[in-house]
Amino acid sequence: MARLPATGEKQGSVLINFGGPQGDQIAIMRSRPQIFAKIRQSMDVVTWDPRGYPGLSSPVLQCDWSAVRTPAFPDDRAGFDRLVTENRARAGKCRSTDPELFDHMDAASDARDAEAIRRALGEDRMNFIGTSYGGNIAQAYARQFPERVRTMYIDGVGNHSARNWERELDAIARDNERLMDRFFAWAAPGTERRWRALVAKADKEPIPASKVNARYDGTQLQSLTLQKVRRDPDQWDEVATAIQAAEGGDASGFVPGGKDPYPGLQGGGVKECLDFPRPASQQQVARTVNRLRKIAPSTGAAFPLAWHAPLTCAGWPTPVSNPPAPLPRKLPAMLGAGTWSDFEPTARVLKQVPGSRVINYDGPGHNLFAAMANLCVIDHVSKYITTRALPPRGVQCG
Repeated sequence: MARLPATGEKQGSVLINFGGPQGDQIAIMRSRPQIFAKIRQSMDVVTWDPRGYPGLSSPVLQCDWSAVRTPAFPDDRAGFDRLVTENRARAGKCRSTDPELFDHMDAASDARDAEAIRRALGEDRMNFIGTSYGGNIAQAYARQFPERVRTMYIDGVGNHSARNWERELDAIARDNERLMDRFFAWAAPGTERRWRALVAKADKEPIPASKVNARYDGTQLQSLTLQKVRRDPDQWDEVATAIQAAEGGDASGFVPGGKDPYPGLQGGGVKECLDFPRPASQQQVARTVNRLRKIAPSTGAAFPLAWHAPLTCAGWPTPVSNPPAPLPRKLPAMLGAGTWSDFEPTARVLKQVPGSRVINYDGPGHNLFAAMANLCVIDHVSKYITTRALPPRGVQCG
């Protein structure tokens, strides 16, 4: 644990998790104390390096924490069975270092750690800031300890409180399609039609990226393009140029930064595979993918919770222990915020809690309070955490 002490008369504490999920929360807090200046006038700010991950906490699971490449959707049962075998081998190697810890790496276990911290601090109720994946820990805390919540702010988080997970995947697909529609509205007429034709072509025959000796199918192109579109409209020229070059046979314009030219995620799924549903068969994967592609023809199922998590968690040796579930309605009014890509899922969480507010940021990005350090958002969050005063409905920043 680590604390930024109150600079004025202390009237309480606020606990924060910056997301990831990752273990170096203390280092992150140490790197940006300025965002807490107003909160610290009357509160200590506390964080902790979560269980199992590299950081200051111990024990640490001896796992490969590097990026895991997202597999292609399996075409048949044999392909799905190969994924299951590979995932079990990767997870089994990690689990063997500490099976009990591995089996309790879910966000609900993190929330119970947060409750232990609240008791250790001697606070009657919790003030909790959860940004990005930290918002999943916040939702888990709210489900387990609603009577202990004083204030709770979530920022750029997925809806881990959905009543029906398949419907939530549908909603995420629509969110992504609207984001892509922003790009199409900016781009030259006919770009949307050309894009869908390019994806269909890549699905039949992957398009080479000569720059890195890679070949991209349609889902990989959709994923890599979404990453670029959501970053910054100033880069949309590059996306338009990449589409044109790929039509000519070279998809190098879609290559991401980093060592691996293919889509993937850090962390190995040690937490995510315990927090989200996973498929039991190739037929289940195919049904979901086909449905999402009909809902969102330009972006399809090329997003982590429909693609990466299901395919890299299938066959995981430990059952899902913290599945999505609705929030209790007896929670106090909460506050959230979101950018173009984050507002809708954050709003779907908070609409379950009467009186809650969501700050809308009309622009790209992720994690307004911590990573982006948006001053408007910081002001609203600081006032809410310290006084419980919420901004008016429909509030916007930026």
